[in-house]
Amino acid sequence: MFFKKKTHSLKAFADGQLLSIEKVNDDVFSKKMMGDGVAIQPKNGIVVSPCDGKITVVFEPTYHAIGITMDNQMEILIHIGLDTVNLKESIFDCKVKKGDKVSCGDTLVTYDMAKLKDMNYDTTTMCVITSQGKAKDVKIISEGEVKAAENDILTYQ
Repeated sequence: MFFKKKTHSLKAFADGQLLSIEKVNDDVFSKKMMGDGVAIQPKNGIVVSPCDGKITVVFEPTYHAIGITMDNQMEILIHIGLDTVNLKESIFDCKVKKGDKVSCGDTLVTYDMAKLKDMNYDTTTMCVITSQGKAKDVKIISEGEVKAAENDILTYQ
């Protein structure tokens, strides 16, 4: 008897327009130097976890990026905005710390999107697979309107 492998997914990490990572206006992401993934042009300043996992990285002091490791050892990085590593003032309100366990849909970071735009930062937010771990058959969904924690952004087995 054959058993069909169960397909799992990562959910949208923000409300907005899902984009192919190749369309991101930054070579580090668009040329997949950090790994493959997707981007969302967000509608608001709320970023949620796309999966269940453990927070393994919180980029301080800016809090512009958060790393999550899932039970299957897949590692992802959520990176809010372009060049936000250069922020000198506190824009991001990080709701998690390294070592925290998170569930899909848990709020990771909130921020004032209008203020970030006023400071001339691109708010495009990326989810990059930095390590595939034990995940197989990863398929990226890269276009369309998405709602945080509801729509799939990628599937895997």
